[in-house]
Amino acid sequence: MTGPAVDRRWLVLLVLSAGLALISLDNTIVNVALPRLQEDLGATTAQLQWVVDAYSVLFAGSLLLAGSLGDRFGRRRMLFAGLVIFAAGSLGAAMMTDVNGLTACRAVMGVGAAFIMPSTLSILVQVFTDPRERARAIGVWAAVAGVGVAIGPIVGGVLLEHYNWNAIFWVNPPLSVAVIIATLLLVPESRDPSRPRLDVRGAMLSSAGIIALVLTVIDLPDAGVGVFTLSTGLAALMLLGGFVWWERRAPRPLLPMSLFGNRLFVVSIICVGLVYFALMGAMFFLPQFLQLVQGMTPLESGLSVLPGAGGLLLASLFSSSLAERIGSRRTVVSGLSLVTIGLLSMSFLAPGSAYPFVATCLGLMGIGLGLTLPQATNGVLLTVPRERSGMGSAVNDSIGELGGSFGVAVLGAMLSITYRGSIDAAITRAGDAIREAPIAVVDAVRESLASATIVIAQLPTDVAAPVQQVAGEAFVTGMGWALLTGALVTAGGAILAWRWFPERVSAAAE
Repeated sequence: MTGPAVDRRWLVLLVLSAGLALISLDNTIVNVALPRLQEDLGATTAQLQWVVDAYSVLFAGSLLLAGSLGDRFGRRRMLFAGLVIFAAGSLGAAMMTDVNGLTACRAVMGVGAAFIMPSTLSILVQVFTDPRERARAIGVWAAVAGVGVAIGPIVGGVLLEHYNWNAIFWVNPPLSVAVIIATLLLVPESRDPSRPRLDVRGAMLSSAGIIALVLTVIDLPDAGVGVFTLSTGLAALMLLGGFVWWERRAPRPLLPMSLFGNRLFVVSIICVGLVYFALMGAMFFLPQFLQLVQGMTPLESGLSVLPGAGGLLLASLFSSSLAERIGSRRTVVSGLSLVTIGLLSMSFLAPGSAYPFVATCLGLMGIGLGLTLPQATNGVLLTVPRERSGMGSAVNDSIGELGGSFGVAVLGAMLSITYRGSIDAAITRAGDAIREAPIAVVDAVRESLASATIVIAQLPTDVAAPVQQVAGEAFVTGMGWALLTGALVTAGGAILAWRWFPERVSAAAE
């Protein structure tokens, strides 16, 4: 590929960032609307989780295939296709009137996002050939990816303040059209010069295996060990085992297994996964805490995450400069340590916690995520041949999506389990104050905070107040244990990075 003019490269990065921002926003923009969706569509807690996870499951399951298709047929072409699919899914979601249809459209959007995300990163690698410039460009890319996730609730809150929940999907089609036009005008085409034959068997095994794995993790906490979870778990083991077996023998593997012998590659993808585990796990229930426990509006809860978004943006932009000064290892370890401190501090939240404390916790997390993600992403891409940047980008992105899905599933499950384990004790402590509440209300309180909030709204104030307090206390208890679990996970990542991550990423890649 002939490189574009120097002054045009940053315009290309702007277009790629716009496409990335679209799909990053959609990772969390729905979260702020979960209470409204439950009220308008009558969705259960499990259905709400699927509205969130359908996007991530199909996103993660399609990434490796999308990246390889980009290497084979053209990365700009796959970016274009992804934008069209994403816009179509958004249009369908905006017009849906039932939760099952909405979930299906979110799945379509996930497939479109899977074609967009690795295309943006692999095109970036082709356009920015100088290692130092590429590191800075990856910092911008990582900043957009992280900030998009963080400000999703803000955008959602603004829209919900003035419109119904459908508005969070109506904004995507016109923005997608604008990015499509800019892509056709500015973004250069590139592909693997050898035009490798597509590893169809590997693509099918990896996609089906990843989807089965995420399905198992999501359903296991609520369904327990049953026919469905055993079936999907066994299918995941067989499919992913078959994928590894085939990739060791394929003439042109979708994912060369030799990469897993590279320490930089392994520790980098682990760090990427942990970053998204913490980010998406925390963002799943934080809007519920701010809205349903502290009484904020959707817009107020969205604006409340600005310290996290700001910290992530600034730290991502300065991550490469800091790594040049103190080393990649110290930068990543510092980042994961800050995430751990933020999560640990947030685990002490109480129903009446002052907002400055919440803002400080979010700021620490944001800075930590911003320091870690660019270094880990650069580590993944430097271990992959430049002509196969689509595959490398897809691996990086699929690990991030898997990490996010596991974060929502694991921390969400921890929240549900501890909520239900503590709600009876909270009801007992309330004593006479809650006895005026109908049995159906108490049953809803035992189910989840979101269910409790719907029925509480129909009660007289003197009855509703103690019931709301009981549900809020149980939710905060569950959230504290979930955040503590997340802090332990990221602390383990910091220890791993200290032992394995190279002092200098560029030197290790050479």
